[in-house]
Amino acid sequence: MKKTFFIFLFLLAGLVYSIEMTGPYYKIVNEGDTINLGTIGPGQTVYIDINPQISEGGIHGIGGFYDTAEASNQPEGWKQKKSKLYGNPLHVEITAPPNAKAGEYLNTISVIDEDNKEGLGEIIFYVSVKISTEVMDMSVNPKNVEVGPGQPARFTITIDNTGGASDVFEVQGENLRQWNFKKYVYVPSKSSKTIVYEIVENEEEVYNPVITVVSTSSDLISKQDEVQIAVRSNLLNDYKATNHGTMIFPILEGPIYSFAGLISNLW
Repeated sequence: MKKTFFIFLFLLAGLVYSIEMTGPYYKIVNEGDTINLGTIGPGQTVYIDINPQISEGGIHGIGGFYDTAEASNQPEGWKQKKSKLYGNPLHVEITAPPNAKAGEYLNTISVIDEDNKEGLGEIIFYVSVKISTEVMDMSVNPKNVEVGPGQPARFTITIDNTGGASDVFEVQGENLRQWNFKKYVYVPSKSSKTIVYEIVENEEEVYNPVITVVSTSSDLISKQDEVQIAVRSNLLNDYKATNHGTMIFPILEGPIYSFAGLISNLW
């Protein structure tokens, strides 16, 4: 009788159950399945969320909870952040190396019932990730701006994140004498974000800065666009400057500054 009971437990432990992957999208996952997580860039991170609960099976036949999940047998240079013990959901993060070459990569995911206490065993499946540097695009408007010395030249920059990983991008103007300002922008996966970036120069000259957008995950993910800034002193530029603020004193000149700003907007 005792021998039969242990054989029953051994067979039960060998059973394989399905689990629910709830992120980044919903899917029922079986042992040995391969899940496609799409395309990401070098250095970027993707995640998998797993519902730890199953509704049937286990020692008592009423299901139970898996305790942890982790990535194992990863490609060289890849990193993982395994789920918290008893997390809900079981959240696993997978990060590609910053210098990862283009191609398809497989990571192994293990979902574990610690010490097989509930008789759920271990589920192993695979996630496929494609690496490409073409996961971001950008556009800049306008291409040409004329301002007065010390006045901000404003550019509207749209960043399109076409990949499967959210990321933070660094925006910077290069090939400038004095200006060295960086702006950081978070863009969720498969979405876009528009920002205003300003460049200020004091010397009268025509500048041809290059506006660059670079992923903070890897400098292999980058785009750039050249613009032109003409810094000149003239009446119109002085009027436009009033739109960016005026001196507090004297107060009596406030209406004059406001009128000058209005004229510059209609010019």
